[in-house]
Amino acid sequence: MNYALAFVGQLILYLFLMLFDEYFGTLLALLVGSIALAVWCLSYLVEWVQASRVSPAYYRYLLTCWMAPLVALTGFILLRGGIGWL
Repeated sequence: MNYALAFVGQLILYLFLMLFDEYFGTLLALLVGSIALAVWCLSYLVEWVQASRVSPAYYRYLLTCWMAPLVALTGFILLRGGIGWL
Protein backbone atom coordinates (compact mmCIF):
# COMPACT_ATOMS: atom_id res chain seq x y z
CA MET A 1 0.00 0.00 0.00
CA ASN A 2 1.22 3.46 -0.78
CA TYR A 3 1.48 5.27 2.56
CA ALA A 4 1.82 8.69 0.98
CA LEU A 5 -1.51 8.14 -0.77
CA ALA A 6 -3.14 7.08 2.52
CA PHE A 7 -1.69 10.19 4.19
CA VAL A 8 -2.95 12.53 1.47
CA GLY A 9 -6.38 10.88 1.45
CA GLN A 10 -6.77 11.29 5.19
CA LEU A 11 -5.47 14.84 5.00
CA ILE A 12 -8.07 15.76 2.38
CA LEU A 13 -10.83 14.09 4.41
CA TYR A 14 -9.94 15.97 7.60
CA LEU A 15 -9.63 19.28 5.77
CA PHE A 16 -13.03 18.84 4.10
CA LEU A 17 -14.57 17.99 7.47
CA MET A 18 -13.05 21.11 9.00
CA LEU A 19 -14.28 23.27 6.14
CA PHE A 20 -17.80 21.83 6.36
CA ASP A 21 -18.13 21.95 10.15
CA GLU A 22 -15.17 23.39 12.02
CA TYR A 23 -16.27 22.12 15.44
CA PHE A 24 -16.92 18.52 14.36
CA GLY A 25 -13.82 18.35 12.16
CA THR A 26 -11.53 19.67 14.87
CA LEU A 27 -12.89 17.34 17.54
CA LEU A 28 -12.79 14.32 15.23
CA ALA A 29 -9.22 15.06 14.19
CA LEU A 30 -8.17 15.50 17.82
CA LEU A 31 -9.88 12.31 18.98
CA VAL A 32 -8.79 10.06 16.13
CA GLY A 33 -5.28 11.51 16.12
CA SER A 34 -4.78 11.09 19.85
CA ILE A 35 -6.17 7.54 19.87
CA ALA A 36 -3.95 6.58 16.93
CA LEU A 37 -0.94 8.16 18.63
CA ALA A 38 -1.63 6.24 21.84
CA VAL A 39 -2.02 2.94 19.97
CA TRP A 40 1.16 3.63 17.99
CA CYS A 41 3.18 4.46 21.12
CA LEU A 42 1.89 1.47 23.08
CA SER A 43 2.43 -0.99 20.25
CA TYR A 44 5.90 0.39 19.58
CA LEU A 45 6.77 0.11 23.28
CA VAL A 46 5.45 -3.47 23.48
CA GLU A 47 7.39 -4.36 20.34
CA TRP A 48 10.53 -2.92 21.90
CA VAL A 49 10.05 -4.93 25.11
CA GLN A 50 9.07 -8.21 23.47
CA ALA A 51 9.62 -8.72 19.77
CA SER A 52 6.74 -10.08 17.73
CA ARG A 53 6.07 -10.83 14.10
CA VAL A 54 4.05 -7.71 13.43
CA SER A 55 4.74 -6.32 10.00
CA PRO A 56 6.54 -2.96 9.81
CA ALA A 57 3.71 -1.85 7.53
CA TYR A 58 1.45 -1.72 10.60
CA TYR A 59 3.65 0.90 12.25
CA ARG A 60 3.91 2.94 9.06
CA TYR A 61 0.15 2.94 8.59
CA LEU A 62 -0.43 3.98 12.21
CA LEU A 63 2.12 6.74 11.69
CA THR A 64 -0.03 8.15 8.88
CA CYS A 65 -3.14 7.79 11.06
CA TRP A 66 -1.88 10.27 13.64
CA MET A 67 0.26 12.47 11.41
CA ALA A 68 -2.57 13.33 8.98
CA PRO A 69 -4.87 14.87 11.64
CA LEU A 70 -1.92 16.72 13.16
CA VAL A 71 -0.90 18.24 9.82
CA ALA A 72 -4.53 19.02 8.93
CA LEU A 73 -5.16 20.76 12.26
CA THR A 74 -1.91 22.69 12.09
CA GLY A 75 -2.54 23.80 8.52
CA PHE A 76 -6.15 24.71 9.21
CA ILE A 77 -5.25 26.77 12.28
CA LEU A 78 -2.41 28.56 10.47
CA LEU A 79 -4.54 29.33 7.41
CA ARG A 80 -7.60 30.47 9.35
CA GLY A 81 -5.67 32.30 12.06
CA GLY A 82 -7.16 30.28 14.89
CA ILE A 83 -10.11 28.12 15.82
CA GLY A 84 -13.36 30.00 15.44
CA TRP A 85 -15.49 28.05 17.88
CA LEU A 86 -13.16 28.56 20.85
